[in-house]
Amino acid sequence: MERFDLYNKHLEKLNKTMVRGASNNPGEYHLVVHIWIRNSDRQYLIQQRNKQDDLIPYQWGTHGGAVLQGETSKEAAIRETKEEIGIELDPHKLSLVKRYVIDHPHSNYITDLYLYQDNILINECKIDTVEVRDIAYKSFADIQQMISQNTFWDYEHLLQRHGYFDELEKR
Repeated sequence: MERFDLYNKHLEKLNKTMVRGASNNPGEYHLVVHIWIRNSDRQYLIQQRNKQDDLIPYQWGTHGGAVLQGETSKEAAIRETKEEIGIELDPHKLSLVKRYVIDHPHSNYITDLYLYQDNILINECKIDTVEVRDIAYKSFADIQQMISQNTFWDYEHLLQRHGYFDELEKR
């Protein structure tokens, strides 16, 4: 059973936890990370989810997940990337781009958006086939097209934050 620390909207711990799938109260947030890996050709290493029970099964997206109890956001970003695609990120190359505070009817959360710039070769990756079906490098234009075709998670819509992708591209 996965547990998450709860925070206020200023990322101050509340000394409370929640279990995955539970709802939290107004003013309580759990922490989530998105990790975007970009190579020197400005292409992003993306993954195709391998979960039939996802909102849209087999949707493409970025790497990420929930921050576990006792973990920092950066530690979770490193763990999630290692679990999903078998790559150990150098914490010194991992930069926090933006933090989004999201109030949602079911569960409030804070999303930390990370960028990792490195030329990771696809054949260096070891996919966790329970979580990930496939990986590929795609340009920002390719990703935008995939969003319009409903084959890639539209993070701007999901987070209700216009400019999500702009934050990555201007870095």
